[in-house]
Amino acid sequence: MAVAFRPPPGRRFGPLGTALLVVVLAGCAPGQEPGTTAASSASPPAASTGPTPAASGDAAPEAPDGSPAPSGNDVAPYDTTSTRDAAGSFGAAQRLGDSLEAVVTGPRPGTTGERPVRAAPGTPVQVFTLTLTNTGGTPVDAVPWSFPVAVDGGEPAPPVFDDSLGVPMETFATIAPGDSASLEVAFSAAHDADLAVRVFDNTTPDHYVEFTD
Repeated sequence: MAVAFRPPPGRRFGPLGTALLVVVLAGCAPGQEPGTTAASSASPPAASTGPTPAASGDAAPEAPDGSPAPSGNDVAPYDTTSTRDAAGSFGAAQRLGDSLEAVVTGPRPGTTGERPVRAAPGTPVQVFTLTLTNTGGTPVDAVPWSFPVAVDGGEPAPPVFDDSLGVPMETFATIAPGDSASLEVAFSAAHDADLAVRVFDNTTPDHYVEFTD
């Protein structure tokens, strides 16, 4: 609100000043304070520049340098410089480092429910189970292996979280020697898409083990 003009002490508006004041007040819209106009009191339009924040189910927002951010998992790398340490079939165990084995089973086709994360309701997805087994003699903090990536023709498929599909937002915990732990993961993809699942150790995220049909 603009600050109302006050005349110096001992000075009064003359007839002309009074008339001008009446004109100014008459120009105010109903309920509008003096010193503003209808244009300035309205909410400004949304800015047309800059990226729009992505809603649930939308593609990831642009990176700060203006290049598109990858649409899949936001932790593991997406370029072709990563090294595939091993490749195997779904359901077959693959070695991860010295003391972990991984098995990926699936896919199981599904459809998101009413409140998915990173997908719209009714989106087709493929669901997988990632199981890690500690084959060593000491506990393993398995959080770094909690972010698998699925690719379809080399392009990442966005991960989806949906409690109605049994795919909550969670990570692996510490796995004791000889124990196993499983994590449900889902990716937005057509039910007939040929997905490959890559399990990264995100402490050294340029290496992965791949599972395919």
